[in-house]
Amino acid sequence: MENQKFRAPAVPLVTHDPLFSVWSFGSKLTDDVTRHWDGQRQAMFGLVTFDKEIYEFMGKAYYDDGRYSSGFRKLPQTGLEIRPMTTRYTFENEKLSLELTFTSPLLLNDLMILSRPVTYVDYKITPKVAGEHDIHVHFGFSGEFCVNEITQKVAPVMTPYSLALTSGTDEMFRRCGDDHRIEWGTLHVVAPDYIQEVKTLRNYHIWLASTYSSTIRAVNPMSPQGPRRECAGPQRIEAYETISVAPYWPTALVRKEWNGNTGEICDRIAIAYDDVKSLQYFGENIDAYWKKDGDSFTQMIRKAIVEHDEVLEKVRVFEDELLAKARKVSDKYADIVALAYRQVIAGHKLTWHEGQVQFISKENYSNGSAGTVDVTYPSIPLFLIYAPTLVEGMLNPIFKMIDEGLWEHEFAPHDIGTYPLCNGQTYGYTMRHRGMRMPIDSQMPVEECGNMLLCVAAACFAKKDTGYFVQHKALLKQWADYLVKIGYNPDNQLCTDDFAGHLAHNVNLSAKAICALGAYAKLLEQVGDGSAAHYRAKAEEFAAAWEQEAKGETCYKLTFDKEDTWSLKYNMVWDKLLDLKLFSKAVYETELACYKEKVGRYGIPMDCRGDYTKTDWEMWSTMLFEDKAYTDQVVDAMWNFFNETPDRVPMTDLHFLSQPWERAFHARTVQGGLFINLLKF
Repeated sequence: MENQKFRAPAVPLVTHDPLFSVWSFGSKLTDDVTRHWDGQRQAMFGLVTFDKEIYEFMGKAYYDDGRYSSGFRKLPQTGLEIRPMTTRYTFENEKLSLELTFTSPLLLNDLMILSRPVTYVDYKITPKVAGEHDIHVHFGFSGEFCVNEITQKVAPVMTPYSLALTSGTDEMFRRCGDDHRIEWGTLHVVAPDYIQEVKTLRNYHIWLASTYSSTIRAVNPMSPQGPRRECAGPQRIEAYETISVAPYWPTALVRKEWNGNTGEICDRIAIAYDDVKSLQYFGENIDAYWKKDGDSFTQMIRKAIVEHDEVLEKVRVFEDELLAKARKVSDKYADIVALAYRQVIAGHKLTWHEGQVQFISKENYSNGSAGTVDVTYPSIPLFLIYAPTLVEGMLNPIFKMIDEGLWEHEFAPHDIGTYPLCNGQTYGYTMRHRGMRMPIDSQMPVEECGNMLLCVAAACFAKKDTGYFVQHKALLKQWADYLVKIGYNPDNQLCTDDFAGHLAHNVNLSAKAICALGAYAKLLEQVGDGSAAHYRAKAEEFAAAWEQEAKGETCYKLTFDKEDTWSLKYNMVWDKLLDLKLFSKAVYETELACYKEKVGRYGIPMDCRGDYTKTDWEMWSTMLFEDKAYTDQVVDAMWNFFNETPDRVPMTDLHFLSQPWERAFHARTVQGGLFINLLKF
């Protein structure tokens, strides 16, 4: 069992941002169609023909619209390797072997490359039968990539460098929300020297059956009564002819033929998306980061293609270094962070506006909020390690919203809108467009003040530069004073774990306020501000009271006023990471003994209220102690959950413990918190 290979619940393929993120939800690449992270079809498929016999190696080259179809013979999958930026499949039968690699180069040490919406698809085919063979490779990409609803229309476009499908820009920023896919812009398939055309999926089946004489082909690709005229669609879709995605399923098809081949074949294509404008940012439609130096989409694509080998080498070096560090924790930890890496970054959009970077998250499978502060907070460990500038990029929109006069409260806000409309906070408002005010009890005052102070402090200490703190010192003082006033023993309010409801006298939330004040004092010391002593004294006073009032019989309590309760004190991690020395050794010893007894097969509960946990907070709890046995317990249990869960979706961060089921949330950026074991200041 120790050598069991990790089975990811879902596999990242094309991962760039919340609207351009495609996954395989099966153990094998041919188990299902490929899908957007939210589960909606965004189909791409791959076929290889060997001497006119058709083999499917990716997705499903048909749409299940009620007709029976057995599909094509599958090329047996023999391997799957998931690395931080690459996914590699291997396939083999008695006639050939195929290696297929997806690379989304989300390089945290090169933001320009990270920002490019380009995934490379490399493949190698090796014949196993001597002699000459006709080998043809086919890829297909559905118009579903460009629409929110399948009733919307797309049009084919030929460019000098690509075959493309576009939905235009008429629907740009018309809608927002969680269950929302891109409905503007253009999908590009970059395949030089390939045969290129756009067909309806049914007509592609008919063409395959007539072109390849193999008896191994799709069964009943159309009705026994012949094609129904109203659904048949054109045989070949002409350039700029708009067509509804359903029921025609227009598909961008590229094909390369090696006839009389006797040796190994190595080639590639690339998949790219031109979203024209990336976000609506306080009333202005703004550009992706890769445009900051004036490049057009054409120029960006050309650079990406020319730099293919160089980029892949950068990816390999980065991945090797990251995985080597992760394996020092454990091999299972390396499996977990390798799967999390692309999900975390692709849950954000990297933009550039008025000389500032914005790195705006979307609350995937949650509520669709953009730039959520209490989602930023758990996600930052990955970015503190490699790119603290991106932590500033998460915080810049919050400060801008306040500068624009769009926030009226003394405490810190929750978000900047609902993705992709970043025009002001929407969380907690009811019918805001009708002028109704936000009820205070729907907010997270202590939570967000603590988060902003800790995120700024962490970014400054990671960069070893207090400039960002000085820039925003006045607002940070306001939030620190708010925590001095009500942070120690919060009233009945929400925290980031809002799925559990309101909670008064929250001990863990109090610990966040205490650590935030300690971090704020440390920043003031760094810049020579004499008020540092006041805030340090307050943090120490609160910590001493906390130790007395939160202590239970065997664990520190969930709330100050309830005996026989407990919770993970994940917020205390900053006491350790920033060397604040606010809580005594006895607190950590008590908590460690408590936690060790509560770890089960799939993890440790978040607190005493239910049969569920949060993966980010579990991993943060391991950093409270220098105890490898406890870390291994948590990592092994998390590995068990992801390996065994029947919920075949991108990584969830909230799940049950008695059975390995998702409770809510997947594909979220908070899994950046899983990298905390690699974080040192």
